[in-house]
Amino acid sequence: MNSIKATVTHFRYKKHPGDLFRDTSVQLLPHPYKNQLEFWVWFHPSYHRSEDIADLNELYKQLHDFSCHDEARKTNPELCYNGVSKERITEEIKHLEYKIYQDCFENFYLLMIDGHIELIENYQHD
Repeated sequence: MNSIKATVTHFRYKKHPGDLFRDTSVQLLPHPYKNQLEFWVWFHPSYHRSEDIADLNELYKQLHDFSCHDEARKTNPELCYNGVSKERITEEIKHLEYKIYQDCFENFYLLMIDGHIELIENYQHD
């Protein structure tokens, strides 16, 4: 069996993508799961305007608020923020994250095949 050579891959947009979050600088290609936020910022088609991202942030806020209300949980363990269970919030988070990942993976693929980004192997910093 061949051993897999670990290489570091960088990328860059060939033309400025037209927003404040991304530019044409050479960047380390983020791992989609280990560097989730970086991956989303660089490859979501409209990260800064996405309703899905805004909704996800709101769900995480609700989940955090739920965790902060110990007294409310003692009184009624089935309910949390706005009467929605913690399990339901977690389920919605998983659903939105999956959708966001799909949008990012599809956009990354389209950027590659349309030639808008290039992958750079063995990049040497100046």
